[in-house]
Amino acid sequence: MSRSRFRALVVLLLVAALAAGSVVVARAAEISLTVVNVVSPQDVKIWEPTSVAAKKGDRITLRLVNKHADEHGYEIAAFGVKEVVPGDKTATVSFAADRAGVFPIKCHLHPAHVAGQLVVLE
Repeated sequence: MSRSRFRALVVLLLVAALAAGSVVVARAAEISLTVVNVVSPQDVKIWEPTSVAAKKGDRITLRLVNKHADEHGYEIAAFGVKEVVPGDKTATVSFAADRAGVFPIKCHLHPAHVAGQLVVLE
């Protein structure tokens, strides 16, 4: 499956889950979430959860946990987030979700890794 088809499928599934009420979008102005670098069943290193949902105006704090020996990046370019997390370490990033849309999340150090997305609702 191509990367663009995969991204479209993930967005479609997230929107469907939101519509069905199975994904909770925080109503508070502060969102704190732990994101962990893991190895998928397909032996691909990914940040989990791959998708983060928020409302426009929310302040988001992500605790990034790298469980691997090598460093990994976490980038949400649209919000100026670009963090390198050393092996077996934790880093924290915070930003304001000041605009709605779907924004890519990626490892800027290892572009071949599976990317995720930040979904910011109006």
